[in-house]
Amino acid sequence: MSKISKRIESESVKQDTKKNKNELSILAVANKVKESSKNFMEIEEKEVESRTGENDLKMFKETCSEVRRLMTDILKLKVSGKTDEETKKKIMEKRVEASLLFVTLKKLNRIDKLRLKKARDTTHDAKQRVDSFHLQLENLLYEVFHLKKEVDKCLEFKSKDEDIELVPVEEFYQEAPPSISKTELTKSNQHKLTLARLEWEFEQRKRLSEQCRNLEQNREKASNEIAQKQKQLESLLPRLNSILESTRPLQEELNLPVERIKFQKELALLLPDPLYILYNPSLQISIEGGMEDALNFGSKNKTGLDEILEDVDSAESDMEAEYETNKRTVTSNKMKTDWQLTRHPLRIQLTVERVVINFAYLITLNIVVVDCKPLQRDNGIDQHCIIDNLLSEIFPNDHGDESPNWVNCFQARSMVNGKINEQGKPYLWAQRLAGLDFNGVVKSTPQTFINTEFVETVVVALKNRINYRFQFVKVLHLLEKGELNLNQDSNAAFPATIYSRLVSWAPSSYEECIVTSKNLDQLLNFLEINPKALMFFKATIERESAKLLAIFVVPVDYPNSAPICSLELLWNGKHTRENSEIIRGIEAEVNVSINELPPQHKIDILIVQLKKLTLHLDLITEIDGQLMKRGGGSWQSQAKPEFSAEKMIPQLIKGHDRTFPTKYDAGSGFFLHQ
Repeated sequence: MSKISKRIESESVKQDTKKNKNELSILAVANKVKESSKNFMEIEEKEVESRTGENDLKMFKETCSEVRRLMTDILKLKVSGKTDEETKKKIMEKRVEASLLFVTLKKLNRIDKLRLKKARDTTHDAKQRVDSFHLQLENLLYEVFHLKKEVDKCLEFKSKDEDIELVPVEEFYQEAPPSISKTELTKSNQHKLTLARLEWEFEQRKRLSEQCRNLEQNREKASNEIAQKQKQLESLLPRLNSILESTRPLQEELNLPVERIKFQKELALLLPDPLYILYNPSLQISIEGGMEDALNFGSKNKTGLDEILEDVDSAESDMEAEYETNKRTVTSNKMKTDWQLTRHPLRIQLTVERVVINFAYLITLNIVVVDCKPLQRDNGIDQHCIIDNLLSEIFPNDHGDESPNWVNCFQARSMVNGKINEQGKPYLWAQRLAGLDFNGVVKSTPQTFINTEFVETVVVALKNRINYRFQFVKVLHLLEKGELNLNQDSNAAFPATIYSRLVSWAPSSYEECIVTSKNLDQLLNFLEINPKALMFFKATIERESAKLLAIFVVPVDYPNSAPICSLELLWNGKHTRENSEIIRGIEAEVNVSINELPPQHKIDILIVQLKKLTLHLDLITEIDGQLMKRGGGSWQSQAKPEFSAEKMIPQLIKGHDRTFPTKYDAGSGFFLHQ
């Protein structure tokens, strides 16, 4: 038993010993493998460092091409169908070679992986260094920003003494006493200089404060004296009023305008600004209107369209919808027009010669309108002829037909020919007199408007216009009677006997004259004359069967501008400037030759023109009869001339246009050609 157990133990020991030897051999092999692999890895790492990626790529391509060649050769050997030992041996050799090439490919793959890992590690290390440097930079920038902020705080620090405006340094050293200026210390020390200047400023302010208190006391004392005198003046006013009231009978008896002047001054305070500027007591000017109306005007004058719409909305609610809508529209337009034409209750009256000129102010349109009327009526003179366009064209292109205010010129244009004419016309010169130039924008700016003596210029122009208009009205009155009376000097240019007579003279209108004379409109356009600045008249001159119709266009500034006539002769046919050279010559003679009268008789220009027409009618009828006798061409168809030759005419016609003689020689009595 013991032998068996010993044998078993010995066998077990042998087995253990054998097992230990096997384990030791395995460990030795593993260690060798590790060492070889480590060495192999070191070799490959050295190869990675010794070769570049381009070389490995080239080796990889060569290996792949070699594997491709071996595979092709193996394929050819197998396809050839040879099964001998030599062929199998070649196939086996090529397989071995191809397997070895695969080992090379694996090696190249490992080397590529190692190279990639190394590149990544290198990149990672570089990124870490860059991040570290960037973090350091951020820290430095933050420190710099913090330091700058602290520096700015120090630089921006302001002491309260900087808000004090100190005297200049030179003035400080000149005015400050040595006890404060301390020249030796302050000139070398800026801080002590600032302290010294502040001390000097404090001393000055104490002195000025004392002066201010003294001045305040003096002002309060003067204010008390003024208040006391004001009370005395206020108590004096009732006494003066009672004195004026008691002296009123004496004023009325002596015709003293004391009360009227006082009342006018009180009204002047209630005038709107434009009329107040226009008010000049040095002229024959007065204020018309009620004081109570002027005082209540501001409270009663509601502005805006809201009031209009409120009044319109108060219409009866029981009317039909359509009728109500139409009524509301009409009422709103009417009330809107009335509101726009609201006039201030006070107005200015300017008396120039024998005419009263009224200036009124339209609140909403912000313009001054003007109308006029004769100071007294004369039964022998047509009042309408006096005031018709009397104030128009005082200055060029100023007809008063549209609002000079650009803000409302379009909305006022529809009212110019309607209700606004009832209030007056907004002439430009009136706006300028009232101080209204609408921001310097004036549609027509005559040179006179720029003159500083504009008021005097306007008054002189108005006086001249009114005087000439009254003289012109007297001339019209004589013409209506058919009288062509001239002074002795003017009559010398005409023969003693003129057979043609002025049988009718009547006022007309532009529309009627255009219908009667088709050439008139062309004539006005050619002369560039605005019909708004004209007055139109019709005249008829007759000599038995010969009738000369004339349309006279008289400018509103007559006699500064001469009248113009358009003629039509009714005698043996109808003769006008279109078909007769004679009529054209007469019109040229009458319309152009206007400078023959001296200035004191230029009001007779119209009479001279009419008398020339009567003379020309005599010449036409008599010369035509003489031409008929001579067979030289005549308008008459009968055998015997209608009119005998009464004038002495040496030469009947002249030139290719067969003109008649029109110049009368008073010495010889002959009619000569021009």
